Parts: sequence; C-alpha cells; structure tokens
Amino acid sequence: LALKYNEVARPAHCGRILFLGACVVEDVSPAREYVGERRYFVEKPLPPGEFIKFSNNTGYWNERHMDETLLRFSAFTHDTTSGYIMLTDLQGIKQGNDFVLTDPAVLCKDVLRFGNTNLGQEFMKRCLESTKAHMEERG
Repeated sequence: LALKYNEVARPAHCGRILFLGACVVEDVSPAREYVGERRYFVEKPLPPGEFIKFSNNTGYWNERHMDETLLRFSAFTHDTTSGYIMLTDLQGIKQGNDFVLTDPAVLCKDVLRFGNTNLGQEFMKRCLESTKAHMEERG
C-alpha cells in the first residue's frame, strides 16, 4: 500500500512513506537453547533519528508530530481497499519529508486477521473519522 500511495496518490508536497522490510531471524545458540531461551529478530534496525509514535489504532494522533503525509496515507489505505483495511498505529522516524515506518497495526473488517492489534470495524471507523477531522483542520 505504501508503494501504491507513493506512486499514485501522494501529492508532490508530501513526503514518501517507506516501511522497513520484515523478516524473522532466529539467533541459534546452544547455550541459550540449553536453558530454554530462544531469541528472534523480526526487522532491520531503523535508520538514525528520533523514534516517534505518530498515531495509534484507536484514533489518536500525536499532534506535536502530526503531518499531512501520514494523515493522507492512513486515509488512502482505507479508501483504496474500499474500507476493508486501514493502516494505523504509525510509528518510526522522519527523514527530511519522508517517513520510515515500522510495524503498523492493520485494522480490518475481518477481526480474525492481522493479530490482536486489529480492533475491527468500530475502531477503523474511529480512526478514519479522527484522520479526516485532522485533515479538515489542516485545510
């Protein structure tokens, strides 16, 4: 969705949305295995910069760090999927005008998908209303 947003929906004055690629890596250590410990890593480290939680999955937006790019992107994910999903809980770093984000919450009509941060349609509605209200305030 970020690639599609950047290609077809991002206004020229807004930054790009980038997400860290995720992969699972198991740290194999016989010593740790012996004591019943396993370590897993699920993504690359973020580039240098201040880590910011821009929004959450209940409709909150961090007004100190709110940006039109993120508002538009979150609304785009809802609109381009015809309301089936919406990416929320946006967090990461800002690099210039661009954003490098990590592990968003996916709100979906099907609450059996995307884990326990998927709070379903009611919270998708709240997030969309909050996002659109902030977009209207910003003109």
